[in-house]
Amino acid sequence: MSDQFAKAFVEKLILLEQRTGANVNYRVMPPLIARTHNHLSIQSLAKDIAQFIGLHGFTFIVSVAKQKEKVGGQIDLSTGGTDVFITIDPDFMDSSDALIAVVCHEVCHKWLQVKHIKLPIDMENEILTDITTVFLGLGKLMLNGCKTTNIRYEPIDNGTRTITKTTACGYLNRNQFAFVYRLVCRMRNISESDALQGLNAEAEKAIQTCDARYGHHYDIRHHRKEAIHESVSEFYTINSRIQLTLAELNKHAVYTHHAFLKTLNSFLESSHESLNMLQKKAVAIAEDNVPDPALRFLQSMQKQQEINRMANELKPIRDEANAFIQHTKYICHRLSKNQDRFPPPSAEAYSVVTCPADGTEISLSNKSNEQTAICPTCKYKFAINVEPPFFDKQNSTKPILQTWRTRLAKLFGK
Repeated sequence: MSDQFAKAFVEKLILLEQRTGANVNYRVMPPLIARTHNHLSIQSLAKDIAQFIGLHGFTFIVSVAKQKEKVGGQIDLSTGGTDVFITIDPDFMDSSDALIAVVCHEVCHKWLQVKHIKLPIDMENEILTDITTVFLGLGKLMLNGCKTTNIRYEPIDNGTRTITKTTACGYLNRNQFAFVYRLVCRMRNISESDALQGLNAEAEKAIQTCDARYGHHYDIRHHRKEAIHESVSEFYTINSRIQLTLAELNKHAVYTHHAFLKTLNSFLESSHESLNMLQKKAVAIAEDNVPDPALRFLQSMQKQQEINRMANELKPIRDEANAFIQHTKYICHRLSKNQDRFPPPSAEAYSVVTCPADGTEISLSNKSNEQTAICPTCKYKFAINVEPPFFDKQNSTKPILQTWRTRLAKLFGK
């Protein structure tokens, strides 16, 4: 039985207690010896059970007829008079405990009808009926009879044949009945000795199993008014500890943002600003409209010196970028190894890039591999790489070095 079942059973008990709790006695009906030798005896049994649960003024008429598979009996709730018709499957006549459990279930159907308690789903209504039997004090009868085994021996030519017949009734199994029974006994402060007296061996075993696995659900402390306040206080303590952990995490996030992301973005912004300016100068230098060969020679020498100076301006940007890559690769490598918490790199994340010069967004959905992009607004030409990164152990911190000439060639398309 899962905690989900336990929760559903508690909800049904709350429904019953809210609707009828003030008019229900806190007694538990002791086990009975069923009078099964004729229909009148079974009708007397149904009457005794009905009177115990406070269902007076009805005459129960019991017949025996074959039922559908896994159905122990049925009750006719369509009539509005005082006569109540119950049909029992003949297979349950061989076991008094099983017969009693079937009669308890069917009589409780009538009790629920009288109290106008019904759930919209048939199966849930049947489970509610089983729980109602325990709620009304018939828990021992249901625990003893929900599953029975009858062994008989038949003589045959060469000896004796053993025939074992197992009969199950109700929509809860014995362990589930044990949980509901334990819960009802605890909520009504029924003593341990009274609760266990009269149970058969299988029922006692189910109680012990239930106590071991689910005893925390019906802890006696719930009778104390302070119990829920103590639990809420414990919850607040745990909540506060988590809040402190989240505050520590937020502190790390703020530091990461300011020390890493903000610094990195500032470097990218200033670097692209410098590269854009140098790129424009390079375009201007490349223009050649001088017809005089001698003048062109001198200006070419002068332009070469300017290019060399501009190349020297690229070196610190390159070195700083490679230094940043060492850190970013290490961080990204660590993130990629913890994909249960951090999503892996995806192509969608790189389908749109932002121009470093003016912030224009450029869609690259139809492009792939390392290439360049030209901003449609400011015409800045810059390198892009839309392929999701891959980080392995060997190359997670090893930067890819490129000479400034190679990078210039890629930027200028030469």
